[in-house]
Order: sequence, then structure tokens, then C-alpha cells
Amino acid sequence: MIQVLYISSAIEPFSTKELLGLLEVCRESNAGIGVTGMLLYGNGTFLQVLEGEEKVIDGLLDRIRHDPRHTDFHILHRHPIERRQYSDWSMGFKRLSDRELQDIEGLRDFTEKDFTPERLLAHNTIVQSLMHHFRKERLKSIGQSELGVDEEDRMINVLHRIIRGAVRVLAVLMVVTILWGVVDVAMVLYTQVFRPSFEDFQTRDIVVAFGAFLAVLIAIEIFMNITLYLRDDVVHVKLVIATALMAIARKVIVFDFHKIEPMYVLATAAVVLALGIVYWLMDAKMAWGADQQRR
Repeated sequence: MIQVLYISSAIEPFSTKELLGLLEVCRESNAGIGVTGMLLYGNGTFLQVLEGEEKVIDGLLDRIRHDPRHTDFHILHRHPIERRQYSDWSMGFKRLSDRELQDIEGLRDFTEKDFTPERLLAHNTIVQSLMHHFRKERLKSIGQSELGVDEEDRMINVLHRIIRGAVRVLAVLMVVTILWGVVDVAMVLYTQVFRPSFEDFQTRDIVVAFGAFLAVLIAIEIFMNITLYLRDDVVHVKLVIATALMAIARKVIVFDFHKIEPMYVLATAAVVLALGIVYWLMDAKMAWGADQQRR
């Protein structure tokens, strides 16, 4: 992943309504392409930090650079990162005012009129102070990520690091489980499919083989969910829903309809339908956001 910070000037001053409209589009589209960050606006100047995969960020920057609503586009810094610093895009926005700027330590004499590309390009320390202050304020207002290590309480940071270590151990153990499951798939294929003669081969053998394959796929999905706890961005609810759907699908495949009750089948169908609708709605929302960004 990379982090990019840029500055630009609006062709015309943005009204509050226009800023809210811009922010709404950014929230929707960036959520669909995995981009996080924060936007500061004041005195007709944009200061924005973006985080995400390099190819995605480069494509987004190209669209932003050619946006006719602003000019004097300059990249202040660009560097690789291991984890995100701005985890919630929806709250990553601040419209600057003299009152807001007076609360920043070390910038008592800095006013909204000083918030210009020329001044910021010449004083990198001011940029860093601004981003650090509003990032800190934003984190206080929304709460840190579940296992963030930037809390003010040192004890909490230590405990979070311990839990992060435990998550890493769980991830390693899940990889062992996945490898074990792959071996089990090979054994099932050998004992249920390849070893028996054609006359002994039954449909039930295929079902058992499918169950073994799906168990490994579910383990992989669980591994991905475990590793999400090591990230500072929002939890991927869509991935959790997909895992639940896959788990229920495996259960449906191996149903013994001679032993289970009809109501059990109907209840399972209702759960599958509900999860499917939620997954479809989330996918449609992300696709709409990406389409708005392309426009």
C-alpha cells in the first residue's frame, strides 16, 4: 500500500452544500475501491491524503488531477505504508476555520488566510501539524480501530499489541489447519472416488468429496477474517457475509433429507435468502460508488 498527500486550489470557492456532495461521492466510491484518507478544505484550498493499493491510488490521482473544479495540483509526499493511518473515510473531513486552527499547538498565528498552496508547499512542518492534529481529533471522535496502537493510554497499547500477537498465532494455526484440510481432501478423493471400483461408486461419495473441498475453502475465508484484525481500516462485512453463505452452502450440500425436519430446511432457506440479499445490496452499493468515481 501507499500513502499520497496532495494539495490543490479550487477554481471557485466551494459552498457547504457542494462540499457535502463531494464528500458523499468520495465516501461511496472510495469504499468500493478500498481507499481511505482525510480531506481538509479552507480558503479555497484542498489538502487531501489518500491510502490504498498503489495501482488504485494512481488511477484515482489521475482522475483527481484532471478534475476541472480545481487547479495547481501538487503532490507533497508519496511513500509506501504497512498499515493505514486513516481508517474511516466517512469521518475523514474537516472544513477549516480560524477557530479550528487556533486550537492547534504550534500554529497559534496560523489563520485560514494562510491556508494556501504557496504557504503549505514552503512549510512542510505546518502540513504535518495540520494532518496530525485533525487525525488525532478524528480518532477521538470515532474511537480507534479495535486493536489500534495509537491510544493515549500506554497500557491499552500494550494490551492491543498482545492481542495482535495472539491474532498472528491464530493466523499461523489456521494455515496449518488449511494444509491439514488439503491433505484430507486428497485422502477423501483417494478413498471415496479413485480407490473404489466403478460399480461401488455412489452419489454419496461425490457429496463427501464436495464437503471436504468446501471445508478447506471456509478455512481460507476464516483465515482472511482473522488477518483483518491486524488492519486499521474497517472490518470487511462483505467478506464475513460471504463466509457465512459458504458455510451454509456446505451444510445444505451434505443434508440428509431423510432425517431432517421440513422446518429445518425452511429455516435454512430463510437464512440463505437473507444473507444473499445483504450480500447483493452491499455489492450493488460498492459498484455504484465505483461508477460514481469513474464519472
